[in-house]
Amino acid sequence: MRNKIAISKNFVLSEFECHCCGRVMLDSILLKKLQELRNKINSEIYIISGYRCEKHNASVGGVKNSQHLRGKAADIHARNYPLGNLLEAAENIGFGGIGTYLTKGFLHLDVRKGRARWTE
Repeated sequence: MRNKIAISKNFVLSEFECHCCGRVMLDSILLKKLQELRNKINSEIYIISGYRCEKHNASVGGVKNSQHLRGKAADIHARNYPLGNLLEAAENIGFGGIGTYLTKGFLHLDVRKGRARWTE
């Protein structure tokens, strides 16, 4: 993590860096919606994965057209905040893509055009 630059009230740029190469690409709408979610739940949100380069995306089993490759997605969790409640809040904010990973305890949120929902 190199970019400790504050980019919103509760997020810094380094949270969205590719774990492989350190590059960052971040859609401003994603950041806006994540900050809105943070404000709504009043609990810290942890970014597990933000931008991914193609190499990193492949290494984690990401799909070839992943929104992470465009800086339009983040995998998140909120400590001590039930995943079901986080999902409901994310739905109310209007993320385009929402994937629920129950066994791993996180949500994938993205700002794609259109709507996609899945559970794994």
